Amino acid sequence: MKCVSTFQPWRFSLRGVSALTASLLLGAAAWAAASNAAPTLVIKNARVFDGRTLRSGARLTLRITDGKITALQTDESATSVGEAGPVTVIDAGGRFVLPGFIDAHVHPSIPLGFTALRETDPNYAANRAAIEARAMLQRGFTTIRDMGGPSFGLKQAIDEGLIEGPRIFPSGAMISQTSGHGDFRSRDADARPSNTPDVMESRGYGAIADGEAAVLTAVREQLRSGASQIKVAAGGGLSSMYDPIDSVQYLDSELKAAVRAAADWGTYVAVHAYTPTAIRRSVEAGVKSIEHAHLIDDGTMKLIGERSVFLSPQAYVFGGAFPMTGKGAAIATGLDRMMKLAKQYNVRVAFGTDVFGAPRVYGWQTKEFGARLQWFTPLEILRQATSINAELLALSGPRNPYGGAALGVLEQGAWADLLIVDGDPLENLRLLEDPERNLRVIVKSGKIVKNTLP
Repeated sequence: MKCVSTFQPWRFSLRGVSALTASLLLGAAAWAAASNAAPTLVIKNARVFDGRTLRSGARLTLRITDGKITALQTDESATSVGEAGPVTVIDAGGRFVLPGFIDAHVHPSIPLGFTALRETDPNYAANRAAIEARAMLQRGFTTIRDMGGPSFGLKQAIDEGLIEGPRIFPSGAMISQTSGHGDFRSRDADARPSNTPDVMESRGYGAIADGEAAVLTAVREQLRSGASQIKVAAGGGLSSMYDPIDSVQYLDSELKAAVRAAADWGTYVAVHAYTPTAIRRSVEAGVKSIEHAHLIDDGTMKLIGERSVFLSPQAYVFGGAFPMTGKGAAIATGLDRMMKLAKQYNVRVAFGTDVFGAPRVYGWQTKEFGARLQWFTPLEILRQATSINAELLALSGPRNPYGGAALGVLEQGAWADLLIVDGDPLENLRLLEDPERNLRVIVKSGKIVKNTLP
C-alpha cells in the first residue's frame, strides 16, 4: 500500500506574507533543522575492518558528521574534535569496528506465509514487516536488497525516521510468466479474464506478464513505483506450488525486454533461477545478478565469471535449516558444488539470506555467516556482506536511493553505517550469529541505534 503526500513545498510562496512573518518562518525552520541535526560522533581506540581489509597497526579514530565519515586517522595523529555543536565520543576499547552488514536477498514485506498473506488484512502484514525490519537492523544489517514484495511504503517510513530499520533497495513485485515462480494463484483459480489481477498481484507481491509488451509494462510499473532494480523469475522455485524446479521460464526475447527496460532507467535485472539453462539464458539476455543458482553446472559458472555477473546464493536456508524434500532435495544437494565452482572461477559472490515468512525464519539471518565457513574464510565472508554487496547495489546507478555516498566500506566520505563487536570476527566469525550479545554498538547514517558500551 503506497502513501502519497499531497504537500508540495516547492509550490509554497511568501508572496502576500509580511516580511516579519517570513523572517519568523525562516528562523523557525533554521532552528528546527539545527535541533534535528545529528551530533558529531567520534569513535576512538578502534581496530578497523574497512570492508576490504583489516587496517593493521595503530588503533584508529573515526569522525562522523552529517551521517558520513569525515576522517579515519590513527589515534596518535587524530586532531582535536573542534566541530561546532554537540559531540558524542565512544571509546571502542580496542574492539573491532566493521561496516554495517548488507543482506542482498531478503523479503521484509513477506512476514507471513503466502496463504496467510492472501487472507490477512494488509495493514496487519505491514505492521509485522515493520517489526521485522527493526529486528534486521538490530542484527547489524544496516542495508538490505528486497528481492520481491511491496516494500516501498516500508522504505519510505524508515527513510523518514518514522520507524527504525535498514536502508532498503526495493525491487517491487517479482515479475513472472503465467505458471511461473511469481504466479501465486491457487490451482483452481480461473484464467485471468481481461488481465484482472489476483489479490497477490494487486497487493504488490508478484506481477504476471506474458510476452514482450507485457513484460515491458510490468518492469516500467515497478520503476514508476520506485524500484532500484528489477526482479524476474526465470525458473521454477520452492515457495511456488505449481512450477517444477527444472522449468525454464521466459523466452530470450522476454528477458531481453526486461533488461532493456531496466537499462533505459540506468539499472539492472536480477533473476531467480536454479538450472543451467535458465541461468545461461538470463546471462545471455544481459542480467547482472543470479539469485540462488544451486543447480548450476561447470560451464555456466564459467560464463558467469567471464561476464562479471554476480552470484547471489544462500547457504543456511538451503543447507539444512529445515528438511529438504521433493523439489528442495536437489537444491540442497547442489549447494556444495555451486560454492566450489564459484571459487574456482573467481565469481563475485554476494551475501544474502532469503529469509521470509515467520519470525523464526527471520531469526536465521545471521546464521548465514557460519554456514559459509566450509567454503570461504571469515575475511572473504565479511567482504561479501559489506564491500562486495555494495558493488552489487551500486549497479542501480541513478536509481540508487542512497547514492550520496558509498555503502559497505569505512572510508572518508562513506555513509557512517558501522558496528562495534566484542571478539575477533576474523578468528571467530560465528560470534556474529549472536548479535544481541556481541554487537555492542550499531550506527546507521551517523545515528546511534544501539550502544551497550559503558
